[in-house]
Amino acid sequence: KQGHPDHATSATDRFIRTYPRHAHIDYAFYLKAVINFDRNIGFLTRVFRTDPSARDLNGPQVSFSDFNEVLRRYPNSIYAADARQRMVYLRNGLARHEIIVGLYYYRRGAYVSAINRGKYLIENYPQSEFVDDGIALMSASYKALGQATLADDSRRVLEKNGHTIDEVALFV
Repeated sequence: KQGHPDHATSATDRFIRTYPRHAHIDYAFYLKAVINFDRNIGFLTRVFRTDPSARDLNGPQVSFSDFNEVLRRYPNSIYAADARQRMVYLRNGLARHEIIVGLYYYRRGAYVSAINRGKYLIENYPQSEFVDDGIALMSASYKALGQATLADDSRRVLEKNGHTIDEVALFV
């Protein structure tokens, strides 16, 4: 509450180490995850409404891992539902970051790197809302490289998902 996330994280870690069998230890793990989640959404992000997915990913990855730990250890906790929702939000932010980087590569003509970002997104964030964008990025990059067969394959996958390139392509 006082804006000292490092002190708060240290205190929760100390509590977890000291009282590992406490009746409300699930809250300590959840609190640690929330502290790291709030650390990602800083003052400047709130005031200027900047996109946190365009910034460093270390914080969101740590927060995602912390919420995952809550769910792994305490799947029936009263905090589990909120942890799941926050993980969905974080997963979409991490996937959005991959799209942003992939588009950067695409715009600069680094099509192989753009394809790799699209593949990484699909493999690591398969349930995110940006999977179709990753497929569209791959299709456009394959097309730019002259790989018509691979571009068509990507387009067919996108159509099987119920979309067209024009619907999801952020870069057209």
